[in-house]
Amino acid sequence: MDKVIKLGLNKYPTIPHTLRSAPKLNEPAQEISVGLAQLFHHYYLDTYGRRPPSPDPTQFEHVRFLLPTSDFRFQGGGLGISTAARRSRSCELGQAFCRWFLHEHLNITYFAHMGDLLDRQLHRAFGGCSISRVKSGDTPDYFCAESVDRVFLAEAKGRYTSIGFATKEFDGWREQFNRVQVLDAAGIPHSVKGHVVATRFATERDSAVVRTTLLAEDPQSPGERPLDGELARVLGSAIIGSHYSRIAEKLDQPLLAAALRNGITLPPEILVPVVVWELAMPLFKGRRFVGGYFSPDDIPAFRVIDGKVVANRNDPFRLDRPRATFFGVEEKIFRQIVMVCRSTGRFDEQLNQLENIEAIYSGISMLRDGSIIGPAEFFLPVGTATL
Repeated sequence: MDKVIKLGLNKYPTIPHTLRSAPKLNEPAQEISVGLAQLFHHYYLDTYGRRPPSPDPTQFEHVRFLLPTSDFRFQGGGLGISTAARRSRSCELGQAFCRWFLHEHLNITYFAHMGDLLDRQLHRAFGGCSISRVKSGDTPDYFCAESVDRVFLAEAKGRYTSIGFATKEFDGWREQFNRVQVLDAAGIPHSVKGHVVATRFATERDSAVVRTTLLAEDPQSPGERPLDGELARVLGSAIIGSHYSRIAEKLDQPLLAAALRNGITLPPEILVPVVVWELAMPLFKGRRFVGGYFSPDDIPAFRVIDGKVVANRNDPFRLDRPRATFFGVEEKIFRQIVMVCRSTGRFDEQLNQLENIEAIYSGISMLRDGSIIGPAEFFLPVGTATL
């Protein structure tokens, strides 16, 4: 299911092709579509350590409060009845929109929360490189990466009030990029290209003229030299490790998550047992994932009948029984991640990414990092492995 939002860009000399009003025109489109399953996917990866309250993308908790219109608009006055609740929910959703936008339109795949990297050594094997705070106040939300050597900063905002590039608020968001710096082993600061992604959410109480709008700008952090070479790769490796550490937590792999988060190796005596799954559709036969499912109750989601694994419908008369939700990572990518943790603990080479991702079903989302989420009945276990 898609919803439509308005778009505004600032300081992008070259407009990404997916955001152009016409393929050969270097000007932005006035509106873009948002896939709700993909939006939930980013929200889940960003917000929850393991199980979300409702893991089914088709029951994304915010979707229940959207109006049944083509544009992205909330019922009533928006999520939450108190100012604090509205501010918290809009902030969370603003971060999901930021990740979705950078992933879908700027080819940025990996995300690490600033708090995971700030004021600590990036990698145990490459001492001296660090990220530090130089001013008090809020910092950007993320370090993110397109690849191991292409690194960016990102700041996400979500609100119900009007936003604009020429406002005092936007100036404040730009200032956040001046509060952190990336230092090499000699203590020299390096500049990092960034993105501010701010989303204003429209509600039922707003006039029809007011629409949900996403504004994006690409400021740059101060520094004496651009971030490139070995320093970029060290930071990129830390970002990718942090990104997959959160995914490993969701896969119930705490030791793997700790190794990824801290850039350390897994000793051979620590094994990584996994279950391997396939999409239960002939078109995608052969595409395998490491993962499992979250269940709304204690009833097994699958059972074996005549030697075949089938979805378990314990009450076939009911059509409204909550379904389990699968979460996993593409098998080859997962094996690469474990191999890195078995060797150096550092992502020196670029990981595989899923490209040309086929549309499967509106309730299934698959991202370039290999992660996938969707109804469990679309997946079948095909074996186990110990890595």
